[in-house]
Amino acid sequence: MKMKKYLPILAVSLLCSIWFVLGLETAAQSPPKTIKVSAVLSLTGGMADQGVQLKQAYEILVEKINGSGGVYVKEYGKKIPIELKIMDDESSGQKTQTQLEVANSWGAVTNLGGLGCSSFEMGTPICQKNKMTWIGPGCGGYTPHQQGNQWLFSTFHKTPYFSPMVFDMILEEPEPRPKRVAIFEINQLDAQESVSYWLPAAKKGGFDVVFHQKYPAGTKDFSAMITGAKAAGAEILLAYPVPPEGPAMVKQMKELDFSPKLTFFVRSPEGSNFGPSLGPMADYVTLPVAWSDKYRFPEVDYVNAKFKEKTGKGPDPVAGNAYAAGQVLFAAIEKAGNLDRTAIRDAVKGTNMMTVSGPIKFSDLGDTVDKVLVILQWMGGDRKIVYANKFGKKFSKEVPVTQLKWQPKWSER
Repeated sequence: MKMKKYLPILAVSLLCSIWFVLGLETAAQSPPKTIKVSAVLSLTGGMADQGVQLKQAYEILVEKINGSGGVYVKEYGKKIPIELKIMDDESSGQKTQTQLEVANSWGAVTNLGGLGCSSFEMGTPICQKNKMTWIGPGCGGYTPHQQGNQWLFSTFHKTPYFSPMVFDMILEEPEPRPKRVAIFEINQLDAQESVSYWLPAAKKGGFDVVFHQKYPAGTKDFSAMITGAKAAGAEILLAYPVPPEGPAMVKQMKELDFSPKLTFFVRSPEGSNFGPSLGPMADYVTLPVAWSDKYRFPEVDYVNAKFKEKTGKGPDPVAGNAYAAGQVLFAAIEKAGNLDRTAIRDAVKGTNMMTVSGPIKFSDLGDTVDKVLVILQWMGGDRKIVYANKFGKKFSKEVPVTQLKWQPKWSER
């Protein structure tokens, strides 16, 4: 009798326990309102022009993805919108580290990285410590990829691949070809890497390095180097100037009447301000890039149109690398099926997909392999593709190449 009396109470208690457990399970599986993603970029300081381009590229992609509901996360069985937190590192590697710690505390599951070797080299160890994937353009330097960082991925070009391209391009041109080389070497790691590949490539191709001088970052007067290269009869100039130095170098070349047949600058001419700051003086300058607005890969037209809509002009080469990094990251989150940082990292590592930058897959070091790389030439305020690397040549329809033009004497322009 007593047992019968307590049966209803036991039944209610059991049901309450079941509801409690189910409630805890449901709460544990409740999806977050957003997927938190940080983007630590250089929005002020020396790299600001290009950092702003990255910001706009990331925003365009996130707006597109959120417009369709967000990224599908299998664990929650639904699409979740991206919450992008953009943070300024002021072009300082130390501040990159600080901002990445802030992003980690905020709860970012991953970071869309910026551009510039200082930020890249100093920022990635923080992502390693916090076990947070860093993916973005990064920088041309290859050394950061050789330091055991398993959370670092770059969609940019790297010195071992783009440095020898200048000689490959020249050797494809008919004779007579320029042979005498001058190198202006800025005292920075990625530039030093390029020089280490330029010198053997020049020797292998039968070129003569007739002038080679180093200079510190922040140099404003290049007259001694220009005069020395001119006196040595240099026909090819190779340099790696930071954005403010490139235009100054070209202006002083004109003042001193130094007109090599080929001027090949890494970094500085990528920004859209390079052309307007120089006007016709920018013509004939060449540069290696990992993306061009002339590409015909999927979504390139969309990126070009959105940039013109937002800024009134087309995107710089760095923007396409940023957009491609975002494409890879958000595809990886969907592939991972959850928001676990390690699962996202592993999904990025296994990437093999088409992007606005062409096919993307990564080596074990986090740099891209079989990457489409091209050389652009400034002409008439625009940057035209004048050379594609061996892998890029496989995509002749998607990578339209025009004829390289040798630079005439200043007096003949």
